[in-house]
Amino acid sequence: MAAKLFREKGYPYTSLDDITGEIGITKPAIYYYFAAKEDILYEICVTQINKLMEQAQAIAAADLDIAEKIRKIFAAHIMQFHTNRDVAESYWREAAHLSLARRKEVSSMLKQYEYFIRDHVNQGIAEGVFRPVNTRQVVRGIGGMVFTIGNWYDPAGPDDINVIIDAYIDFIMHGLMNK
Repeated sequence: MAAKLFREKGYPYTSLDDITGEIGITKPAIYYYFAAKEDILYEICVTQINKLMEQAQAIAAADLDIAEKIRKIFAAHIMQFHTNRDVAESYWREAAHLSLARRKEVSSMLKQYEYFIRDHVNQGIAEGVFRPVNTRQVVRGIGGMVFTIGNWYDPAGPDDINVIIDAYIDFIMHGLMNK
C-alpha cells in the first residue's frame, strides 16, 4: 500500500497517516516494523532490485542460448511495470528521497544487477552472437530506456504490455546482434 501511495502521490506528499489509514492500522503498529517512513521506501527499493536480480539469475541459469537469455532478462524487467507496478515505479521515481547512505547502498545493488547483465552481454560478444559494443554504455542505455517505461505506461491504457515488450526487445536485440 505504501508503494501505491508513493507512486500515486509521491514520497514527500505521502504521510505515515496516509499509509496507516489505507491499511487500517495505527502508527504505533507501523512503528513496530519501521522506525520511519524512509525505512518503508528503502524496503521498497531493496525489494525491487532483489526481484530484478532474482529473475535475471533464474533466466541466466536456464538452458537457453545467450540471446534468448538477454531477451528474457529485459522482458522480465519491463514486465515489472505491469505485474509489480507500484513497487517498480516507486523505486524508480522515489529512490532519490533516500538518505545519502541508503541511496549509495541501493545504487550499489543496482550496479550489481547491471554488472550481471553486462557479463552476459560480454558472453554474447565473446561467442560472436552480439557485435562488439561498449557494454557499460549500452547496458546503462538500455536500462535507462527500460526504467522510464514507468513514466508513461498505464496498465489501463491503450498500450498492451506484451506489445511494448516485443517492441523494446526487438529494438534492443537489433542493436546487439552481430548480423
